[in-house]
Amino acid sequence: MEVILTRTVEKLGGRGEIVYVADGYARNWLLPKGWAIAATRGARKQAEALQRSEQRKEQVRRDAATVERDRVHGRNVTVRARATEAGRLYGSVTARDICMALHETHGLTVEPAQCQVPNEHLREVGTHTVSFVFYDDIAAEIQVTVKALEVEAAPSGRPAELDEDDLDELTPAAPAPQPIITEGAIED
Repeated sequence: MEVILTRTVEKLGGRGEIVYVADGYARNWLLPKGWAIAATRGARKQAEALQRSEQRKEQVRRDAATVERDRVHGRNVTVRARATEAGRLYGSVTARDICMALHETHGLTVEPAQCQVPNEHLREVGTHTVSFVFYDDIAAEIQVTVKALEVEAAPSGRPAELDEDDLDELTPAAPAPQPIITEGAIED
């Protein structure tokens, strides 16, 4: 039996495709679930119109993705993060950090879900290539330079430590403890 799929069915076809399936599969599974309709002359015309509409929509999405790729491709971004002397980051640089840096540096807004960072995070100082996938096969690459955040060094060459005055400024003052007074308490 020939049917027209109303949605993408795994291992069978995509939405709007005309496929041949076993009669029982069509009558007992595809048609009752609304995943397909019988391939009549009128339904075929509707399916062809639907496919043309889907192709136009896909072309619009591809064109938008191509424009976005051209805006992003080849850009350079610098991200600063705390690192050891050996160049290993204390934390990591994520897709969100890269997208924020791209927005701050170049004014481009890109979703972190479109960013493909090697090994999910950047954990070392240096230059890394990061990809942005805007559509199935439309991607852009940028260079991300991770630099160590400069830490103010003390005269001894070691990082400056906070003294008690700095700690007092950073921690909020706790309220003074209030004495608990109960009526009828016996004093010794």
